[in-house]
Amino acid sequence: MRTVWAAVLCAVAVVCVTALGTTAALSTGGYNSVGTESAHADALLRKFGGADPGLVLRVRSEGSVDSAQARSDGAALARRVAAQPGVAAVESYWPSRSPALRARDGRSALIGVALKGDEAAQARAASRLVPRVTGRQGVLRVSPGGRVWGGIQAAELGERDLVRAELVIAPVVFGCLVLAFGSLLAALFPLLVGALAVAGAWAFLRLLGGVMEVSAISLNIATALGFGLAVDYALLVVTRFREEGARGLAVPDAAVEAARTAGRSVLVSAGVVALAFSALWVFPFPWLRSMAVAGVAVVLLAATASVVLLPALLAMLGSRIGHRRAASSPAWRRLARWVTRAPWPWAVCCAVLMAALVWPFGQAQWGFADERALPAGSQAREFTERLRTDFPAQPDRDLIIVLAPVPDGRSVDDYARRISAVPGVVQVTAPTGRYHDRHRTAVVQAVADGATAVWLKASTGLDPQSTAAARLVERVRELRVPGPHWVGGSPARHVDAKTALADGVPWAVLLMAATTLAALLLYTRSVLIPLKAVAMAALSLTASLGSVVYIFQEGHLRWLVGEFTTTGFLDMTIPPLLCAIAFALSLDYEVFLLARVKEHYDAGGDHREAIIEGIARTGRLITVAAAVFAISMAGLASSDITTLKMMGVGLGVAVLIDATLVRGILVPAFMQLTGRANWWAPAWVKRPAPRGANAPQHGQDMVAESSAEASAAH
Repeated sequence: MRTVWAAVLCAVAVVCVTALGTTAALSTGGYNSVGTESAHADALLRKFGGADPGLVLRVRSEGSVDSAQARSDGAALARRVAAQPGVAAVESYWPSRSPALRARDGRSALIGVALKGDEAAQARAASRLVPRVTGRQGVLRVSPGGRVWGGIQAAELGERDLVRAELVIAPVVFGCLVLAFGSLLAALFPLLVGALAVAGAWAFLRLLGGVMEVSAISLNIATALGFGLAVDYALLVVTRFREEGARGLAVPDAAVEAARTAGRSVLVSAGVVALAFSALWVFPFPWLRSMAVAGVAVVLLAATASVVLLPALLAMLGSRIGHRRAASSPAWRRLARWVTRAPWPWAVCCAVLMAALVWPFGQAQWGFADERALPAGSQAREFTERLRTDFPAQPDRDLIIVLAPVPDGRSVDDYARRISAVPGVVQVTAPTGRYHDRHRTAVVQAVADGATAVWLKASTGLDPQSTAAARLVERVRELRVPGPHWVGGSPARHVDAKTALADGVPWAVLLMAATTLAALLLYTRSVLIPLKAVAMAALSLTASLGSVVYIFQEGHLRWLVGEFTTTGFLDMTIPPLLCAIAFALSLDYEVFLLARVKEHYDAGGDHREAIIEGIARTGRLITVAAAVFAISMAGLASSDITTLKMMGVGLGVAVLIDATLVRGILVPAFMQLTGRANWWAPAWVKRPAPRGANAPQHGQDMVAESSAEASAAH
């Protein structure tokens, strides 16, 4: 015991020290796909000294931006920006006089700033640069915007939402646990396990940020998920400990038995959840891959704390939390008897209700989050909206075409003219000049002798997510090119990201289903039960996605979830993460239920009574766990960032549906209809169920208790 506590205290100290400063070590980006044509174009740009303008400065003059004083101050500002650390290139209205960089009213102009390094390095450079060059600059007033600055503001809002949510949610969760356990000390155990799991996840994410790009948003998800899962696991262990103590076991023995029985369920559940998260790695997006690693880490930390630290705490302090003989719920037992007595009517009614929840998912439209995911009134959102209305094109929406090796100047000139004639292109800037509608309007420079690569920029006023922008990318990529070329920039990134996500979905589904089926097959020694578990989990998450479509795509229930901007589509990167978490949680509850059903079936052999006993003994536990997790998700749902709000609402709906309709009605109805076929498996899978020395007596105790409660009910 002393060894365990010494190890725990050392681990806690290391974790707390490592977790400090985690936010600063994470990235505000990671949303661009890797391994695609646009990603290769971006990499070549960075290699050869160019880059897409991730930071845009809007420069407002008291008069015309073409006045002598505005030109002088604007040129000085552009030079000062170019001299700052981390800046790769600057494109300014002064002295280029490019029409695409001048507002329609003539009183504003733009400076596009290309930053060095990956998205994390660009965010750090922008954070240093913006305070130095914004505000009043001579006769000019400068404000920041662009993709990188929007990511920085989103991360700051997410951090603020995280602190606010935890200050409100933690006391509410504690109150729910006190009501569930009837003991302040017992309620503290799950909170302690949750806090340790979250702190460990933060420390891990900070270390991981040194070797790969980790999204700052992963802190919000890891905190909510880690806390919810840790509370689930701790609830299971503490409930089993109190039950074993009520049977007459001494406190240390009850702790050992809880670790053996409930601990096994926790480890199986954690393995299944980790496998579900691993499937996110197939998507070529750094932020989803960082979520995959963060999810695996946080669930393993929660499980480790629950099966190592918690039993030690219970052995030491368990005598102070009391025991409960009646661990089963009369209400859930009554519902299970009704459902198993008439499974068809219950199953049909529940299926109709689930179909109604799933229905909106058929109308889902897909896109990517933009500035509208930020709250109305935020500086980055207002900046982008002003660019859309005031300027003919935006620097962070350009198409960038990289040519390597460099063709001759005449070929570049001809290629630039043909690009400028593509519908949707405002102008093309090339090493040979600026072009509009096949005409060269200005000579910039000649193609340098010995240059390794050149790039052309096609300015466009199109929304990068629009159908017109996708057609533009397709047409430019189809043009005859003088040599190897790669098309990048914001519109191309969106096209490539949609393709990458669509290509990854079948592999993710296959990996998630195959690994989960294999794990549950080995755990349950049944063929039908794993298939049923995966099908029920898929139904729960599809119903959750249906609710997300109904609320966020169609704009309903603002009075309940808070204000947000309806875009007419859902962020494509959210459903994979939402599905992984919802799928994992559904299987988490499934393992809790199956452990009790199988334990009772192995002890007594009565199929229907095993179902009833499993529902009765886990119904209250799963309900409390789902309620606690839903409350944790309310912290995300209260966020001002729409993507986080979407995650919170979707996961809250998923766990509540799974804990009530699926676990209370569909599962017992299905298991009753399929009868003993639930327990069939090939001979190579079957093996005798492991039993401890007291397992038969425990099974007889459960049968006797079940019979007594049934007699009392009648």
